[in-house]
Amino acid sequence: MELSERKKQILKAIIGDYIRTAEPVGSKALTARPELPFSSATIRNEMSELEELGFLEKPHTSAGRVPSPQGYRLYVDELMAQPEEIAGSEEPSLSQMMKGKVQELDHLIQEAGRLISTLTDYASVAITPTMTQTSIRQFEIIPVDRLNFVILVVTQSGTVKNKMVRTMTEVSKDEAELLTYVLNQTLTGLPLSNISAERFDIVRRAAGLTALLAPVAEYLAELIEELGSQRVYLEGASKLLRFPEYHDTKKAQTLLDYMDDNNHLLPIQRKIDGVQIFIGPENGQNPLSETSTIYAKYDIGTVGQGVIGIVGPTRMDYAALSAKLSRFAKGLNQLIAETFLDEKE
Repeated sequence: MELSERKKQILKAIIGDYIRTAEPVGSKALTARPELPFSSATIRNEMSELEELGFLEKPHTSAGRVPSPQGYRLYVDELMAQPEEIAGSEEPSLSQMMKGKVQELDHLIQEAGRLISTLTDYASVAITPTMTQTSIRQFEIIPVDRLNFVILVVTQSGTVKNKMVRTMTEVSKDEAELLTYVLNQTLTGLPLSNISAERFDIVRRAAGLTALLAPVAEYLAELIEELGSQRVYLEGASKLLRFPEYHDTKKAQTLLDYMDDNNHLLPIQRKIDGVQIFIGPENGQNPLSETSTIYAKYDIGTVGQGVIGIVGPTRMDYAALSAKLSRFAKGLNQLIAETFLDEKE
């Protein structure tokens, strides 16, 4: 059913009041608003109809009404100002807030999650992308002695990984240098997903028999598995406790425990396109069904995409928060491009 403009005006006003106060809104408060030049009887009737239609709910302990998830969804889709219409505040750039460029992507994403939590005063979720499409920029094999070596790998996205390995037999410095050269000539610039057993056979034939081949192959397999796994960083979770909706400690703990499990939040990424808002039950039949979430995608060129977002009660300022998150995601994209990607990307 298409709502009349009057109903939409009243619903928008109720949502605005409830976002600010967290208190059920009664008709008396609405009659005092200059943008609603209607009688108290008319407003009461409209509120009753909005409740019957599922856009408002009436708490048992109050004569006022609160918005339902359906009411919030109409507000987000039709009534609130769109993110691009909201002017940005004079916030410092993301680069300035980072106080210098972070050299590892995972660390940058975690710091970005902390920053968006600080800027919005909400809990934040930051999900790293799968990195199987990233490539290795450089190999280095550093001898400690003739049996112990450090394998160092720098990826296209700036991630630095290393591992100490021990060989079964002695390996000369010349052998280690030759294997380093062959690895850099053969495996750099390839997506990790393309480093197959067949490809490593080329390394084996070019480097000759050396006791370092097996530990290097084993470490590469570990690295591909590790970088192919996504990480979820949850920051500012305790900020949820400041909202009246989470003063019930059992309810709050159930929500925090649920979000603390990465497996619950990882599927989010498949649903996100641009900036998206999920209200109440739209988050699924789980403890998030009584929250609202706003997510934005960020890009790492050909490497992949990740997600950053905020979590809070359904009574949140969707317009202001989605605008802030949209600007933040654009800044994050720019910082990633400047720090980790070649110009052509």
